[in-house]
Formats: sequence, structure tokens, C-alpha cells
Amino acid sequence: MSRKNWARRGLTSVTGVTEADRSRAATYLPPWAVGLGLYPVSLLSHWMASDPAALPWVSAGMTLAGGALTGVTWLAASARAQVTRLHSTFTTGLASFWFTAATIADPTEPVLWGSWALAAPAVALSWNIRHLLRNSGNDNGAGGGLFEKVKLAGVQAKQIDVAPGRVTAQLQLPAGEMTVADVQGATGQMASAMRLPASSVRIAPNPDDASQATMTIVPVDLLRHPRPYPGPSAPGGSITEPLVVGTYEDGRPQRIYLPGCKATHRNATHYIVQGASGSGKSHGAKLAWTEILTRRDVNLVVLDPSKGEQTVKFLDTHTPIVLGKNRCADVMTRVTGLITDRATKLGRWGLDEWTEEAFTRHGMPYLVIWVEESPKVLEDAKTLTTIAQEARSAGISLVLSLQKASFRQMNTDIRSQLGGVWCFGVNQLEDATFTLSDELIEAGANPAQWKNRKPGANYLEAPGFDEELFTIPARTFAAANPELVQVLEATAHLRAPLHPDVAKHLGLSITSAHGTAATSQGGNPMELSDTFTPHIDPLDGELSDEEENTPLTGPANHEPDLETVDLDAELPEAEEAEFGRPRPTREEVRKFMADRITQLLNEGQTRITTRDFHDPERYLGRTRGWVSGELARLAAQGQLRDVGEDNRATVYEIPAREADAA
Repeated sequence: MSRKNWARRGLTSVTGVTEADRSRAATYLPPWAVGLGLYPVSLLSHWMASDPAALPWVSAGMTLAGGALTGVTWLAASARAQVTRLHSTFTTGLASFWFTAATIADPTEPVLWGSWALAAPAVALSWNIRHLLRNSGNDNGAGGGLFEKVKLAGVQAKQIDVAPGRVTAQLQLPAGEMTVADVQGATGQMASAMRLPASSVRIAPNPDDASQATMTIVPVDLLRHPRPYPGPSAPGGSITEPLVVGTYEDGRPQRIYLPGCKATHRNATHYIVQGASGSGKSHGAKLAWTEILTRRDVNLVVLDPSKGEQTVKFLDTHTPIVLGKNRCADVMTRVTGLITDRATKLGRWGLDEWTEEAFTRHGMPYLVIWVEESPKVLEDAKTLTTIAQEARSAGISLVLSLQKASFRQMNTDIRSQLGGVWCFGVNQLEDATFTLSDELIEAGANPAQWKNRKPGANYLEAPGFDEELFTIPARTFAAANPELVQVLEATAHLRAPLHPDVAKHLGLSITSAHGTAATSQGGNPMELSDTFTPHIDPLDGELSDEEENTPLTGPANHEPDLETVDLDAELPEAEEAEFGRPRPTREEVRKFMADRITQLLNEGQTRITTRDFHDPERYLGRTRGWVSGELARLAAQGQLRDVGEDNRATVYEIPAREADAA
């Protein structure tokens, strides 16, 4: 063997790259060469067309040339597969359009430079991916395709569709030899083979055929930067139209529906909004609130028991705001009465659910109750469960926002009634499993990939949507508070005033958190019925220095016929009255729970749940949620062991050493 061949063989053994590998890699270079070379050529073309007198002729000529080239591509590819023909024509048309614009304007302009930097790699990668998939699992590329590389020989890409920003392939699995789960488990290897981020490959099963699946590949992360806020999607429209809060990674708008629609068989929906601190869920809420408040037939009530005005301040006088844990809890206890009142009226009008007719003919707007940091008001699980079960038919959507929807934070009965999930970044994938469906997780949805590093990135899963969108991540618009305030002020005349029944039942005044009266459509302060009295909790908040130092003045004597009593005289001794026993202290409750656990051990029971503490509100003066949290505390201290769930209740086991000691 010659020295040259020995050298070549030695180089191959060291690098692992053969001549066949180099030849195969060379087939992937042309799209990149064309895409990268387009920019310097456009600089030269712009310089040559810089003469103002020649610019009109250059513009017309290049436009005609680009159109002709695109048409020739369509005709020349007629013998190819339809998808190849469309892909070729789309690529040629896009390149011609950009090149013409860059020649006429200036390639260094941010819009033109940015679009080239984004589109050129995406288009080049789409051709590479099609080439790789075309040689996977068939006779044309045996041994060199994508699926052979990831040990999935036998999988075939039957149809490949190319759209802006993504490539979709319909996969045929060898029937009886492989499952969709096998392919889903190799998405990381596929992304590695294509030199793409791990999250860029997703596999979704075909609901009608277990031997088929859809693979979606996103070559370029279009969610890296949020898109600018475009303004309200339907100012003056109905709440039955969707709220547009962001865009999916393929450019489609992200929509949220609240009321039901009989024509499309979509039910009214409650939502749970989940996301770690800093994941952007509060910003998403602001966009949704702004969308709601630009509609003509809806009321919005926002409750925040924890953060004060930090999140809701920008709403100002535009909608009722309830702050403080006590006030929020009080308002939620009043919702059941409102539900009964609205449901009765809808039934009287011949409506089995809220429709636009309820507003246009009877003046009843839809109602959205949005609760931020909802665990602070979820302690009354019984009331919240009733609201979640009955509110939708009365034209009310309940939105509960929290960081982690674990069983300790939210009652499972409540969670089962919340049909929609808006999940932002979470710290661990296990956190998302509390809300997102198992099918969505198996299809590749992973909000833990973002945590709080990509604020606004989210998944949306709700009834009535195209299920294809469930697995596609989205990101909310970028909008500053002044932009949203400007929209709210510009559309103030469009929104419905707070309905008197809502104000009456929930104990809301027509004022903001700052005490300024909100205005109706006519611009005058809203007036309530004479029977309404705003609810104020005197214990929720603090007295000012002036109030604290001002002595209270008793009322005037409005009944002079009554005998005057000396207020300074000593009261006579009264007979002892029989009062109910006071609420036990926390230490007393914990001792009772310890005695109860010992009793169960003596009876031979080594596993316990909250159900073993019967009627805790009566005997312990605590809610079942508090008892659940106390058992979790004991587990964290090692006195109990969490062993899973049984009928939606966490089961705890008493360690052997504790049992022996007892």
C-alpha cells in the first residue's frame, strides 16, 4: 500500500471520517452555500443599483425576474413529488423576494438583515432534514439514514411537509415490532444526529393507528425572542372571540377561549395557570386581562391575596381589584350566591348556558374571576369545588394561578373541574405532570426545559382546540405596562360596566384599589342599587397613625325614651353562660393528631391519610387541607413516609422504628 493510502487510512482511523462520510456530508452543503452567499451578493447588487435614475428600472426588472424564476421552478419540478415541488418553489420565491427587497433598500437595514439571519439557516436546515429523512428507512439510503443512526431501522418517513419554521414527517413504524414510545425515546438522539437542540424534535402518536406517528422538527428556535405586542385582537368584539396572547413557534397566534360555543361543541372553560417564579405567568395574565377588558360583553374581577398592587396596579380603575387574603377569601365565599342568581335568570330567559344573547337582550355580561397566588384562597376546598362545578353554566369562568399545582396546594376535586391548562416554565418536569396530560408529556412537551430562563414560553391545553397545537410551545407577546395602560384607556368606552348583581353578591364597590370610581360607557361614575353596601373587612389591613390616635365618638342618642344608663357604673354579676369550646391552639391540634396516630398503631394500622382524621373542621378547628399540610410536615421530618396516593389522597406510612416505639 502506498504511503499516500497509508496516510489516508491513518487519518481515517484517528478522525473516524471516511471518504464516504465526506461525500455524504457534501450533499448537505449546497443549501447553506446558497443561503450564506445570498447576503454578500445582495450588497453588491444594492451598490450597483444605487443610482436613483436606474432604481425604478432595477426594481421592475428584478421583480419580473424573480416571478419568472419562481414560475420556472414550479414547472421544472413538475416531475418531482408534490412536496418537493412546493418546497422548491417556496424556497425560490422567498429568496427572490428577499433579494429584490435588499437590492432596492439596503441589506444592512435591521429588518432585512434580521430576516436573512433567521430565514437562511431555517430554509437550509429544512432541505438538509428532508434529505436526511428521505434516505431513512427505505431503499434509497439504506444504512445512511436518520433512523438507522438512532437504531430505529424499519421506521419510514412516508410523507414530508415543509412549512416556514418547521418540517413535519408522517412516520410508519414496523407493525408489531415497535411502538411510538420507542421512537419518542430516541428524540434526543435524532436531534443530536441533525445537530439541533434536544427540544427541537417531537413525536406525536396517531390516535387512529398505533403503528403511525407524526414527527415535527423545528430547525430554528423562533421563540428565542418574544414578538412585540401587536395590540388588542378584537377591540369592541365579544368575549366569545378568542383572546390572543402570543404566538406558537410556527408563527400561528395563540388563542384562549373562555365561553362555550354550541356550534363548535366547545364548553365554557375554567383554567389553571401554572409556572415557576419568574416564568412569565403574571405577564401572561396581564395580556389576558387587557384582552378581556377590550371586549364589550364581559366583566373581570381580579383577586390577589399575596402581592398587593405589584401585579394589578396597571389595571387602576378599569376593573374591580380585590387585595388581601381575608378580603379575597370573603369574596370567594360569596360567589356561590351569585352563581345561583345568574343561573336562575338564565333559566328564566330560556338559556341553559351563557350566550351573547344574555348580554344583548338582557344585559348580563360574561364574568371572569381571576385569582392570582390562588393557594391562599384554596383552603376552603368545599366552596371552591362547588364554584368550579357550577360556575360555567352560569356564565362564569374561574382562573386559578399558582406556582405548583401539587396535591398539597390544590384539592384534586378542584383540579378535575379546571378543563384548561396554561403551563409556563417549571423547575422540574414532575411539576408539569400535575396539570398537563400524560399524552402531552409523552408527545414531548417539557416546560422544565425553560424553567424561568425564557419568560413567557408556555404550553396551552384546553378543550375545543386543535389537539395538534397542544404539543407546540408558544410564547407570550412582549409588552410593557405603559402599552397596556394605553390600550385600556383607549378602549374604556367599549367595555361593559360592572353588573349590579355582581357588585351586590360579591360585595364589590365600583372603585379601584386606589378608591377612584370607575366610569361607565357614558363616562359618569357608575351607580349601584340602593340595596348595595360595599363590603369592607375592618380587620384586613392596618390603621393609619391618625386613625389610631383619634378617639372613637359614640352615636347620638336617637331613642330618648329609653332610660339613661351610667356608663361608668359597675356591671352586675351575670350568670355563667355555656359557650362552645374555643378553637384549639396549633400545639393542641398537633398533640391530638399524635394521639390519633398512636391509636391507629395500637389498632394495627401502619398507613394513614387525611381521611383518618374525621371532620377536622369540627373537632380540630382546621380544614382538611391544613391536616394534609401537617402530615406532609411530619413526612419532611422523617416521622412519616410518603408512599403514594389512594383515591386522590396521599398515603403516609409510619416507619418501623416509630411503630415499635409506639
